Amino acid sequence: MQSPKYEDSVFINCPFDKKYQPILHAIIYSVYRCGFYPRTATEEDDGTDSRLHKIMRIIRFCKYGIHDISRIQLTANKFPRFNMPYELGLFFGAKYYGVGEQRKKQTLVFEKDKFSYQKFISDLNGIDTKAHEDNPHEVILKVRDWLKTNSRRPSIPGSALISKEYKEFLKELPVIVKRMNLNPRSLLMTDYTIIVEEFIADKLR
Repeated sequence: MQSPKYEDSVFINCPFDKKYQPILHAIIYSVYRCGFYPRTATEEDDGTDSRLHKIMRIIRFCKYGIHDISRIQLTANKFPRFNMPYELGLFFGAKYYGVGEQRKKQTLVFEKDKFSYQKFISDLNGIDTKAHEDNPHEVILKVRDWLKTNSRRPSIPGSALISKEYKEFLKELPVIVKRMNLNPRSLLMTDYTIIVEEFIADKLR
């Protein structure tokens, strides 16, 4: 597949565990349905490439970035996860210290509850974060409106339509997964994105 253009690419910076999966899946679907291409650190698996270099490379080729900093709970070893705030900082740095098209980067910062970030990362004060409340359909609304506002593309459908189609997609997903002989409990992100792409392509035919 041909690499997506800079102005069509959206870097997704979020947790990838099972608990977060409903939110991630809604983000991925929304991005595709709005006519953009989601990029994540899971899209490549090269043992010779460090994760940090891979993330920086993906950020470089994305105009847009969706960052969820809601995962602030302590892990089993009593430490929080700092990956998401760190990658958000990389994205900000690419915009403010970069040149040319890097200066055009746009960012959507998600959290679970509005302004909860002020308790653990006060440097973001003044940033207009969006609360998703762990609700996939709230995610669809926020992602759609953000992409519409920043890209001004007339082809982006309304959030009500995207949400309706996503409900249909979720009903069909188990059937599609079974038809493809995939394990629904360990569905790779690559498999999921292919399924979403094909489902949306069929919808738009």
